[in-house]
Amino acid sequence: MISAVLIGHEHLSPFLRQIYPNTQAALEDSVGRLAIKLTRKIKEEKLTGQVLKNQTGTLRRSINQRIDKAGTGIVASIGTNKSYAAAHEYGFTGTVTVKEHMREIKQAFGRPINPVNVRVRTHTMMMHLPERSFLRSALREMDQEIKTGLSDALKKAIA
Repeated sequence: MISAVLIGHEHLSPFLRQIYPNTQAALEDSVGRLAIKLTRKIKEEKLTGQVLKNQTGTLRRSINQRIDKAGTGIVASIGTNKSYAAAHEYGFTGTVTVKEHMREIKQAFGRPINPVNVRVRTHTMMMHLPERSFLRSALREMDQEIKTGLSDALKKAIA
């Protein structure tokens, strides 16, 4: 998360009221463009082989962005609604329950057999999934570009 705090705003209030509309619009535009660029980076670089390999495309398609303008603040949020994304982003070690399912067996005792469908009962298994950050790492990589983009937008608005 990138945030800024203005100290001593009482002395700058008249000046800031004068430039506020321009700076607000410039920052909204800049934050929107940077959010789109970050979303593209996550989808095209991080979820297409650099961090996670594309299996079905569901996680990549679920990446979304939202820009909230609350009062004088502008917040860009990029994330996903897939529950398994957190396990990839932060890693996971623990016990999981595997639901009952059907499995096709094609060999028995190391020898090929005619395929047979068998029922595998519900069971638990230990799982270790290493951290494969795709959201936080993309934000870290774009950190300087984001700071520069916001700074340039402010400079243009004030000038």
